[in-house]
Amino acid sequence: MPPPKRRRFKPGERVTLSLALAEVDLIVEHAMLSEGLLATIHAARVRDDTVRLRCTLGELRELAGCVAAESRGLKNGELRKALGAISEAIATVEQVHHYEPSPHNPSKRSKLARMARIEND
Repeated sequence: MPPPKRRRFKPGERVTLSLALAEVDLIVEHAMLSEGLLATIHAARVRDDTVRLRCTLGELRELAGCVAAESRGLKNGELRKALGAISEAIATVEQVHHYEPSPHNPSKRSKLARMARIEND
């Protein structure tokens, strides 16, 4: 299966992550979430037992890290498997999106790369 086409994503722009209500309940009950992530979850829209979280890519990465860390630390096989599946769903959404650096405000990394090229010339 070919990898999903990546969508350009500007910093601060929000992405939608859809999870089953039961999956979100597992996350809230078992993962150590920051207050910001909890607020994002509580602000999510719920329809037909599907929760649609609107979060930044940074929040998505933080959520993925929390869920993955919790699943690795569990001894309960069923719960570990359920949290692992949620972690994979989050990673799939994360892989589709990437940041697009602003042409007017290049990142520090690109500035350093240009400086290194100038010094080497």
